[in-house]
Amino acid sequence: MTTAQIELEELSVGADYEKVANRFRPIFEKIAQGAIQREKERILPFEPIQWLKEAKLGAVRIPRKYGGDGVSLPQLFQLLAELAEADSNIVQALRGHFAFVEDRLVAHKEHSQEVWFQRFVQGDLVGNAWTEVGNVQIGDVVTRVTKDASGNLVVNGEKYYSTGSILQTGLIYLLTMK
Repeated sequence: MTTAQIELEELSVGADYEKVANRFRPIFEKIAQGAIQREKERILPFEPIQWLKEAKLGAVRIPRKYGGDGVSLPQLFQLLAELAEADSNIVQALRGHFAFVEDRLVAHKEHSQEVWFQRFVQGDLVGNAWTEVGNVQIGDVVTRVTKDASGNLVVNGEKYYSTGSILQTGLIYLLTMK
């Protein structure tokens, strides 16, 4: 068993999960109270997302040594299922954040982890802007960054499937410099 496996398996599905989940359940209840109105009136859930940022939901998968809760993937999914009972749209809005967290956990080394994990334990959430529109293959990047006449960077391109990104602290873009 590797160190990473041990860190990610520190919590059991039982009492330890309940300790983490109990921190969020009052927020989930508050979110549920306005879910139908938000759905009917097409109100974006800025306030509920802010509550989740303040409670550090985006850091639940971050290992304990970085200040997160270190929950396992099954525990994360269980927690998100509880949130989905309150408002499934919010879980969908957080999809990009948790995908990015997993990428940091699995594919990147210590320095990148420290930078991002610090932001997440402070409450930051990220949205995604990496999916390209059109007939593209995996890894193709059509979106470009160029400089305008004043030297300012300008992003040109179209992204899709970026649900909820407007609600996050920042966006993760997949683009190339031209």
